[in-house]
Amino acid sequence: MKDYFPLNQGDEWIWEMDVLKDSIPEPYVDGDINLGEPFIDMNENGIYDEGIDYFDYTMDSNGNGKYDGPNDPWTPGIPYEDRNMNGEYDLPNGKWDEGEFFTDLDANGIWNWIHKPPYTARLKARMGTATSVSPDGSMIFGRRSRFLITAPPGWTFLDRYTDDGFSNDSLGLRWHSHSDGWFFSRQDDLKDHAPITIAKAKIKVSDSVVNVDTSYLQDEISGIYTWISIFEGVEDVTVPAGTFQDCLKFKTFASGWEGNMAKYNGTSYQWYAENVGLVKLEGPKVGEYWRLESAIINGQSYPQSVSRWSRVPLPSTFYVTG
Repeated sequence: MKDYFPLNQGDEWIWEMDVLKDSIPEPYVDGDINLGEPFIDMNENGIYDEGIDYFDYTMDSNGNGKYDGPNDPWTPGIPYEDRNMNGEYDLPNGKWDEGEFFTDLDANGIWNWIHKPPYTARLKARMGTATSVSPDGSMIFGRRSRFLITAPPGWTFLDRYTDDGFSNDSLGLRWHSHSDGWFFSRQDDLKDHAPITIAKAKIKVSDSVVNVDTSYLQDEISGIYTWISIFEGVEDVTVPAGTFQDCLKFKTFASGWEGNMAKYNGTSYQWYAENVGLVKLEGPKVGEYWRLESAIINGQSYPQSVSRWSRVPLPSTFYVTG
């Protein structure tokens, strides 16, 4: 699977897409930001390291005798950024609440979902460096994706981007982190979850991967989620970036997700081309799609004037080992 989801630093993809089929929520400020208690950063790495950095009772804002950081539950006394300026801490919860600031796209004075006006949407993604190592030893590579939206006259769309973390090694293609910039919260929606395995490292037709675990929303248990991925076989795919032969086709079932991850609930299909990555996606809502428009992968640009893709006869049982 490794050759079908490249993790080269600097690789870029642009997909044309329609993922906002019927309506979109007006952008809003989701809760306040927990700043954590102050400390003296002795090693100047920007985070609190117990036994290295300095923290004493004068900095213990909530008086509980220990350091509480930005990722710990907020309790009274801990500094926070009051983004809606109401004088009290509001926990981000993945939905708009009365009093939270929002961009009134349709100028009706209230926050609401609005019917999608005609506009074009594209998603540009760029692969970064390895940002961390998972507990089981996988190198996690960060990918930032930015929505490129052309709005009609009179409409303004705020900048939206997502950050994701992937690994692709002997443990398979796995998804470790996801944060969505549309709602400003920048919270990692997968931080309390085990990595989602999208595909095994070595696969054959009809192989499936089942992910089932406790679902969390804003650090609270919200239910049980499932993420099931089935390798259905190989197909040729034609998209604006070109024609790619023998793409790996996966069928995905997702359920039980809430908040920003709810958009993945349902059935979707993905096609991956060798040495390119995701070239096409359909679903989970009817009519939603991603189609690769262009890419630069390991120095190779797509579309190409002359395709280097050629058909190789496949055995009756198809295996992917790399």
